[in-house]
Amino acid sequence: MNEKEKAALGSIAASAGLTVAKTVIGLLTGSLAILSEAGHSLLDLSATVLTYFAVRISGKPADAEHQYGHGKIESVTALAETALLFVLTAIVVFEAVQRLIGAHAHAVEATAAAFAIIIASIAIDFFRARALKRVAEATGSEALEADALHFRSDMWSSIAVLIGLFGVALGHAWADAAAALVVAVFICIAGYRLGRRTIGTLTDTAPAGAREHVAAIARQVPGVVAVERVRVRPAGAVLFVELSVSISRTLPLDRVTAIKQQLARAIRADMPATELTITRPYGNG
Repeated sequence: MNEKEKAALGSIAASAGLTVAKTVIGLLTGSLAILSEAGHSLLDLSATVLTYFAVRISGKPADAEHQYGHGKIESVTALAETALLFVLTAIVVFEAVQRLIGAHAHAVEATAAAFAIIIASIAIDFFRARALKRVAEATGSEALEADALHFRSDMWSSIAVLIGLFGVALGHAWADAAAALVVAVFICIAGYRLGRRTIGTLTDTAPAGAREHVAAIARQVPGVVAVERVRVRPAGAVLFVELSVSISRTLPLDRVTAIKQQLARAIRADMPATELTITRPYGNG
């Protein structure tokens, strides 16, 4: 089992535990904010299960049907997670507004158990988000980065719930519904950020600065007269690069081949997770 799979399994365990605990406490206290957090954690659990299978599939090598590999399965998974986040946002906002206008009056209890589970949730979310972010950066996994974003948004929304519980304890019954609305805002922001990044990958949007960086490396290789075209597109942790350069026609074939090999080594040394295609050189007399 590789590092990405271990991280995904850790997320599943954390999400499952938080979901059960928040659901029980939310039902016992009648807190919409805590139940919203339970729903958020339930979606996180579903998402992390998807993530686990996504990182397993994305690690498979290219085959006859997927000639560019399986990296984009992580992006598809992240897009599904985005949709779940927006669905939860709509549900939470609707119920919170109903409570604030008095349509769904509900007594809320700020118990010691409620405070304990939310504080524990904040701590777990913090450490899981940090661990997932580290693995995501090391492996280039979009799915794990999405999970890290989920846990980080959970942490901030749990802090809002904690403030709401303090408000309820001080006699402000509306504080719970208000905290639920804050949770919805955090969920919506997380969904927007994740969706924008994921759609960018699925539509082959080049990472900012990647094209210019590849061109700059190529220009520094001796024998390269000019960089004619650079095209890049991400697929999971891999960046596919198509590069066309000009090399003097007067050079012998073996020298041209050596320049191409040197160019490939220079790019891969700086950008290891790169699938590189260098088109047949042509150039100035």
